Amino acid sequence: MKVLSKPVKPLNPRSADTNAMGMEPLWNTQPTDNRISAMSKAFSWYNYFYGKKDAREMIVNYLERHDRKADVRLLKGIPDSSIRLTTGWLCRMSMVGLELSEQEQIKLDNMLKEILTSKPEEIAEVVEVDTTPRVTIQDRLREKVSECNGELDGLFDEFMLAGSKMNADYKPIVLMRGLNVAPQMVSQISDNWKRKLEEFERVIEGKDSQLVEAYSYLSKIQLRNVIKFCEAVINDCGAYVQIKKVERNPRKVRAVPPEKKAAKFKIQAEFAELKLKSLPAASLVDKAEAWLYDTKKRKLIHVVADSYTQAFTVKNNSVIGYSTVETLQKTVRKPADVVKAMQAAGKPAARKIYKELTTTETPWNARGTENLIVLKAW
Repeated sequence: MKVLSKPVKPLNPRSADTNAMGMEPLWNTQPTDNRISAMSKAFSWYNYFYGKKDAREMIVNYLERHDRKADVRLLKGIPDSSIRLTTGWLCRMSMVGLELSEQEQIKLDNMLKEILTSKPEEIAEVVEVDTTPRVTIQDRLREKVSECNGELDGLFDEFMLAGSKMNADYKPIVLMRGLNVAPQMVSQISDNWKRKLEEFERVIEGKDSQLVEAYSYLSKIQLRNVIKFCEAVINDCGAYVQIKKVERNPRKVRAVPPEKKAAKFKIQAEFAELKLKSLPAASLVDKAEAWLYDTKKRKLIHVVADSYTQAFTVKNNSVIGYSTVETLQKTVRKPADVVKAMQAAGKPAARKIYKELTTTETPWNARGTENLIVLKAW
């Protein structure tokens, strides 16, 4: 492949934020020991200052630099929704001095191939009668979901290229909020990542030889980080829906007392068998963590706020703003001993008691019942 040798001029965002973010990363010295963090920092820099149109232009420049004129013409018909930011950033990094490893180059070639083989935009022939199909609201919602899935895949590509190492820069919920995805469509995104999570869990189990071979280039630590990434996307999908419920009526209202917010939330005031007295339901308003006990099902419930709102609250007979991944429950075999220990425990001790229970974890439906005792709330 012919590569043009003309030097590439560094980008200048002309923004005051460059004082904090710095100028475009140039690769005069190739990163070795710090390669993962250096590439992650570079991706964050491009994400901060540039968008999809800039990514398209960077891909065009890369293709022209490699004398791929036919692909440049083909790219003109590709819709913006098929352009991944990660592809543009990696093309740019390659042009300004980053020497891609064999695996990184293969990944970039595959991403370019995926874009270039996507369905091009069709230009309708001009006729006297307008036969253009009307775009429905559902079409727009589906297009937004498709765009969000593409951007999440791009975020995952960045994560994989950076060595499958989790850091604070990977925030799927920020991406969803930026695109303003309709809450009723988020399940499509979540289901997509649940399928990916299931696939990587099967790799960890090692029962599918084909899958194990396909991901053999990933270490066990990297595979666990990939699973954490998938779980983060699924968790953020649940948190995003919860946030949208709260934001549905944004008008300013007077502050509502916790007692009024929790007035309809059902609890069991006392449980004579274990000499338990519940905290008031209002104690669950604007908290980050709580422990509940279902006296009928003998379930110990751990309620955790989602990572975005950092506090859950009560609406009617439901807890909202909780993490759909971290909020779980376990059956208690010896309620008298466990519940008594929980009442005397602080935060770390309570978590340890729960962790030592050997029963199976299951999700909680976040609904109040006449059998629910509020043990702790912070």
